[in-house]
Amino acid sequence: MRKFPKKVRKMRGTRTHGYGRVGQHRKAGQRAGKGKTTQWKKSKKSYYLKQKELGFPDPDWDFGKKGFKRPQDINRIYQVNALNVKDLDSKIDELTKNNIASKSGNTYTIDLKNVNIQKILGRGEINKKINITVNKASKRAIEKIESAGGKVTLLSQAE
Repeated sequence: MRKFPKKVRKMRGTRTHGYGRVGQHRKAGQRAGKGKTTQWKKSKKSYYLKQKELGFPDPDWDFGKKGFKRPQDINRIYQVNALNVKDLDSKIDELTKNNIASKSGNTYTIDLKNVNIQKILGRGEINKKINITVNKASKRAIEKIESAGGKVTLLSQAE
């Protein structure tokens, strides 16, 4: 327990709290940051150049920003919803119950545009005959579906 009040209580209302000019006694504000290369041109030039000579962090390292990062909204335009063959094989019965796919005999028919899927990928195995209409499909997916007795109708070119 303290026997006397903290100095900061006494200094409330004063501008500098007893540290002279405004801006003194700060964390990293006036000494150009805490990192090895933060504001190196201002106060750490010799240190920066020595580190660069030694190869920090790698020999091709150069100061400053490089390149361009694409905005997220543009990246989302190119996003493709994909589904693997094994997932389609397991979900086809559920899709038939929800009237998204139809079944005639032992052959299922589905338009994947209704489920917001643009591409079929070839991971896994398929055991059911499925006729699929989709924008894109990988070569392995087409092979697996056709070997199971199904058919793939592409709305655009296969990859």
